Formats: sequence, structure tokens, C-alpha cells
Amino acid sequence: MRDRWISLRADDCVTASGAAVAPYYVLEFPDFVHVLALDEADRVVLVRQYRHGYGGPSLELPGGVMDPGETDIPAVAARELREETGYVGASLTHLTTLSVDPARYANRLHLVRATGVVAGMASPEPTEDIEVVLVPRDAAIRLALTGGIVNAAHVGLLLIGLTDGTEIPVLSRP
Repeated sequence: MRDRWISLRADDCVTASGAAVAPYYVLEFPDFVHVLALDEADRVVLVRQYRHGYGGPSLELPGGVMDPGETDIPAVAARELREETGYVGASLTHLTTLSVDPARYANRLHLVRATGVVAGMASPEPTEDIEVVLVPRDAAIRLALTGGIVNAAHVGLLLIGLTDGTEIPVLSRP
């Protein structure tokens, strides 16, 4: 099965110990980029939008898929940030490339940090109904640690991007 968003392939897989797993299904999606954007007041730029699979609104990092042939990860991040939120003018740093689920997905997720962003005019796609939400750095960490952000990948990305690999700060509960 293949369409513009997803492809499903069936592989004949043999594990390192020699066990055969056939068919082994792998989902192929385009690579995508998420942006941890911080404005000049050190607030995190998040987006709230309805997610059909989840069945409700989800607070997330802005981002989107890489188009075929795109290789400039920071440029994709800048485009997605501008389209979804209107924020521009950032210093962009590609922090990491990860797999959301290496057992089932063949694509990669790229995290870019954008600092010093300023508000501009958003131009979301017609299918996107996006609310921009600005939260202080500590509040973003608290949201990630307490379930205010339900997308597990975004929780991890926020913690990577906001802690620079140092110990995650312990925050008092509200």
C-alpha cells in the first residue's frame, strides 16, 4: 500500500539469532522536522491543534514533513515555523535526528532549536486549525512532565531541547 503520506512494506526479516520473521511490516513516512522555538522573552512557541487519532486537541512543537528531495533541515524548520506560527528571524541549530519508533517506522525525526524568534504572519495549510501558545521555559518543562503535552515524541524533544543534555530540573507541582 502506498499513497502520498504513507507506505507499508512487508519484509522478510531474519534476526541476529537466525529467527525468521516474515512478513515483517514497516511503515514508511517522509522524514519530518519539529522546531523548539524560543522568543526574545525565552518563551517556548507551541501550537495547539486537533488530532484525529488522539480524538482531541494536542499541544505540540510546530513542525512538518520534509518534501521529497529536501535536505536542508534548518530551512525546512524555518519554513514550518513560519507557516504554522508566523514566527521568523531565528538562529537555527539542528540538535538531533531520532527515530520515533525504530521497530516499525523507517523515517527520521529532526529537532531544530530556533532562538530569538519574533512574531510574524502565519500561513497554515487549509487543513490546519492552529492556535499559537507561548509558555515560559519552566512551564513548558512542567507541561512535558505532567501530561499537559500528550505526544510522547514532543515530550522527549522538549526535554532534549530545553535541558541541553543536563539533568532535568525538578519543578514543584502547582
